[in-house]
Amino acid sequence: MSKGSGSWIEKVLRKPHIILAFLALFILTGITGYNKMQRNLFPNSNYPEVALVIVQPGASAKTMASNIAVPVEEELYALDEIRRAYSNTIDEVTVIRAEFEYSKNIDTAVNDVTNALSKIRAKLPKDIKEPQIIKITEATAPVIVVAMSPKRDTVLTLEEIRDLASSDIKHKLLKTKGVANVDIFGGYEKELQIIVDKDKLDSYHLSLGEIISTLQKNNNEYAIGFVSNQEHRYLLKSQGKRDTVPMLNSLMLTPVVKLSDVAEIYFGHYENSAAYYGNGKAAIALSIQRSLSADVIQTIDKVEEVIAEVRSRYPNINFEVSDTQKETIVQSTENMFESLRDAIIMSTIIVFLFLASFRQILVVLVTIPLVYSSTIALMWLFGIDFNVITLTAIILALGLLLDDTVVVMENIERHYRELGQEIHTAVFDGTKEIMFADFSGTVTTMIALSPMLFVGGYPQTIFAPLVSTLLLALAASYVISIIAVPLLSLYILSIQNPLLLKIENGFHAVIGRANDSVQGFFASIVKAITASKLLGFASIATLIVLFIISAKIVMPVVGQELMPPMDTGGVNIKITTDANLPVEKSEAIMQKVNKIIEAQGEILRISGSIGSEAGVLSIGSGSGIDHLFIIATYVDRYKREADIWQISRALREEIAKIPHVKYLDIAPAGSTAMSSIRASVDAMLSASDLNSLQSSGVMVEKALQKTQGIVSTSMSWDMDKVVYNLNIDEGEALRYGLKRSDIVAQLQLALRGAPVATFAKTNSMDYVVRVWLPKKQIDDFDTILNMLIDTTKGKIPLNKIAALDFDKEPSSITRDGLAYTIEVYGNRDKSAISHIMANFEEQLEKVDLPQGVELEQIGDIKQFKAAAGRMLGAIMIAVILMFFTLVVMFANIKIALMILFSIPLTIIGASWTMLAVGYHVSMPAMMGFMLLSGMIVNNAILLIHFALEQIQAGMNKKDAMLESIKIRTRPVLMTAFAVSVAMLPVAQGAAIGLERLAPLGAVAIGGLIVGTFMTLVFIPIVFIWTVKEENVRTN
Repeated sequence: MSKGSGSWIEKVLRKPHIILAFLALFILTGITGYNKMQRNLFPNSNYPEVALVIVQPGASAKTMASNIAVPVEEELYALDEIRRAYSNTIDEVTVIRAEFEYSKNIDTAVNDVTNALSKIRAKLPKDIKEPQIIKITEATAPVIVVAMSPKRDTVLTLEEIRDLASSDIKHKLLKTKGVANVDIFGGYEKELQIIVDKDKLDSYHLSLGEIISTLQKNNNEYAIGFVSNQEHRYLLKSQGKRDTVPMLNSLMLTPVVKLSDVAEIYFGHYENSAAYYGNGKAAIALSIQRSLSADVIQTIDKVEEVIAEVRSRYPNINFEVSDTQKETIVQSTENMFESLRDAIIMSTIIVFLFLASFRQILVVLVTIPLVYSSTIALMWLFGIDFNVITLTAIILALGLLLDDTVVVMENIERHYRELGQEIHTAVFDGTKEIMFADFSGTVTTMIALSPMLFVGGYPQTIFAPLVSTLLLALAASYVISIIAVPLLSLYILSIQNPLLLKIENGFHAVIGRANDSVQGFFASIVKAITASKLLGFASIATLIVLFIISAKIVMPVVGQELMPPMDTGGVNIKITTDANLPVEKSEAIMQKVNKIIEAQGEILRISGSIGSEAGVLSIGSGSGIDHLFIIATYVDRYKREADIWQISRALREEIAKIPHVKYLDIAPAGSTAMSSIRASVDAMLSASDLNSLQSSGVMVEKALQKTQGIVSTSMSWDMDKVVYNLNIDEGEALRYGLKRSDIVAQLQLALRGAPVATFAKTNSMDYVVRVWLPKKQIDDFDTILNMLIDTTKGKIPLNKIAALDFDKEPSSITRDGLAYTIEVYGNRDKSAISHIMANFEEQLEKVDLPQGVELEQIGDIKQFKAAAGRMLGAIMIAVILMFFTLVVMFANIKIALMILFSIPLTIIGASWTMLAVGYHVSMPAMMGFMLLSGMIVNNAILLIHFALEQIQAGMNKKDAMLESIKIRTRPVLMTAFAVSVAMLPVAQGAAIGLERLAPLGAVAIGGLIVGTFMTLVFIPIVFIWTVKEENVRTN
């Protein structure tokens, strides 16, 4: 193998123009790819989801849950690859979501849901509006939210601003490249209102029904027919539609009564089910979504250009960005490349301290951009984006690059300096000698990582981009290490400048003595242990005890979590107010919260939503006006003293003092790994009916409040919404010729109004024309009970045939898994979720749930267990694949097992490192262990491969291994330390968002350093004890 490989590599090296052309191609491709690759913060990790929004005017939440949510959910569970179907229902609106497996194509999912709905459409209530089917993807969240508000000195109203936003401005944005949709949010939907004075109406003996009937009859344009002859053809029509306010005012209700006699007509808005505050001001929000294939940053840049244009056209309107993904992504990307720069500098210093050669450092510095250009070129060609995950892989790739480059270069240098070979011979022989070990290490690392591409579920979704990038970097690094490094060494190492050589020799003398001391240290330990059976037994026993302590004691103390929290500067604030408050009260709370947010530090933006609008899922609280959702974005952590958890604690303390705040959840943005995980702890109680759920939820919440590590708790709903019931004396009503439906219809018109016509609007959908009563005539129950009802015998007060009582209902109704549910949420700061859940389970033992109520933990812990199972499976598969690969390479099962013996040694260093720095076992930590497994076996391969060659050359096994320690200790330690310092920025979470992956770096550093030291001691010991020289020479 060596001869063939050597011949091939020698032929290539003798044709440098081919290598240079190859490298130039990849450099140019890399530069092109760098400029064209998309930038995101993280890859999408959410399951494919489809939402059904169904509106039934006038229906209660209870009715809609029973008659709409239940049958739809039953049908959804018959679909292929469905994970769960769940719903949230408030009065008049239900949102039903179907969550699918990762393998489900989103367009196929939409088609399946559409077909499922059509199958049961006839069974649903007849008066529902046309259901909306909405994709929930990574593009659902707005890339940018623009708040439009009137300037102080203007008379513009929010109705007028919304009207402008939903027509001219929306049209401009929809034509912008990359924009897929623009949601308008914030209430104040402009309509033409006909406010009828009920007292005047009664005085003319007219009813609301008569006004509505008259308006509807005068809302049409009639095409009568065509008048044609031999020369002309004309359409004859009659304009019955009243398209101006004066024309409506003059509409005759009776021969003597005009509409203006009983009503006022003006533009206004219907009752707001939502409101929006942008940067502290009441506003209308433009929530702008990108298309799935569009780049986030480029889309935002285009949108900002459009906003700048319309800002100049409408000087009386404030256009302010209240939320954006741009700054976090740009800041994170810049930080990541700064971290890469720091890693390169630190690694280069480490390599110099071991090699003491400016020429070799020059080789490293030239090789690094070559590998990165090639890696980025391959990433672009394979369609991989820039994000925190892939940029982390690029930083990690520095370690892999150094592993390959340094090993080859150091071996060439050894042949050139220590063996005294001529430069060409040193390059060819040094490269040939190390190629097998370098190739073996590269292959085993690739095999260690590759199972992550097929493990499925959440781990694959998150780490497949990282692994793909690393595999590409490994391939590029190996090729360049055996082609470019020898070529560069051929020219750079032959530089014979006297001054340079003198300086290098001075450094080499000092560093050489240090290297000799280190090599002698490890060799003396191995000699001592192999010379004494007692010492050997004691060392192995110590190793086993240390391993058991690390695995069984330290790891549980470290704790577990799905993904580490991060400080991006964003804080998510969810507030539930007392029930039955008007939207004005919620707005007052919002204003107070905005002031508190601004007082806690330098704020960039505040995006605050109250309630929700049907069909709008990109923005809003997702519930009624008793729910507020606020995203506060502070300056990044490098520009403030307090971290985001300290800010969250201060906000929690101050906002809790505001009257009418019932529940308060404050958590840093990204506190949960997936948007479908609503809180770190999410205890879902389910039952076939609602009656026992609320009391069960209260008991579970009290248990959660006593749980250590929990900073706030809340429930998804309460049975505290007061609902008044109209009790009609049907016998008395019949005396007046009234049925229940007649009375209800009249009251609905009075309390809710009715859209009866449309009013022309240029280049947009027409305005709604609504008939309604003045607020003062419908704002309390006494007034309503005294309202005159139309009967066949004249008008009578409502209280003559009806009375009121009240009871309490849920503020919203939630369902999951074909059962009614209530969820109890708990938020944490940084405590391990495993420790929290263990304490929570202890508290739950004191809770006695009613029969028929089931409890399931669906927060971080559920996803962690599922993901950890997949990760452990991937690690086992990786070890098995590495074993078979090593058997093939070395043709020896014993040698393969000996090399794999180095992997468990890393657990000791990894566990104690996590304990020291305060990290928990998480998905990134497990990913770090997989990466570590591939790297640590390279050290064992270097030692064992060289020792085997020396045995074949005639040495005994002990001398051969001691010689291997002498020759290979320097490259092994140099690689370990260089890789470790390269990973320091990752372990420190040195970039915005990189905290998510910090445990990966910590595990890799701790495991690699400790594992390398143990490898240099215990691998030689096991080799000397178990290898038979005859077998090596025979094979």
